[in-house]
Amino acid sequence: MNKKEFKFIFAPIGVGIGISLFICMGLFISNKLGILKLTQMLWFIPKFVLFILGIIMIAVFLPIFIFGTICLNRRGAVGQSNSLRTNGIYKYIRNPMYVGISFIIMGVGILLNSLGLLLGGVLWLLITIIQCEREEKELLLRFGNEYQTYKKKTPMFFPDIPLILKNIIQKIKQ
Repeated sequence: MNKKEFKFIFAPIGVGIGISLFICMGLFISNKLGILKLTQMLWFIPKFVLFILGIIMIAVFLPIFIFGTICLNRRGAVGQSNSLRTNGIYKYIRNPMYVGISFIIMGVGILLNSLGLLLGGVLWLLITIIQCEREEKELLLRFGNEYQTYKKKTPMFFPDIPLILKNIIQKIKQ
């Protein structure tokens, strides 16, 4: 089994284990702090506001995650692609799957009133920032100026909303 086949098989398992560990860490931390319910800590924010925020986070970031996964397909997963992906959702955001999973976990935590899940999502986001820095060095070595140009014009974690709206308006006019 070569390195790419190994990555393709075991990377998703590692990600699943990692996400599970960070959710457990968040739950453990909130349990040790004695704050199990998010509304205990954010008592000054009405519950319906938190509920709406959770729904919005999931509604926004679930499609980002899904489109990131679809756009990469099998060849792009875990470094399998020989070409830099700059189309589809990757035209608007460099790391849609990482940010999608992080904010989905946080959104679910808010919906379930779980400080632990919210902390797990935050911890996962912090780890993905470190992972993205490592991956960007590799991408810069592999794709050189092409990646440098892409990096300058495409945000790392939050979609370029003005560019998305501009493209939608252009498509409507056609």
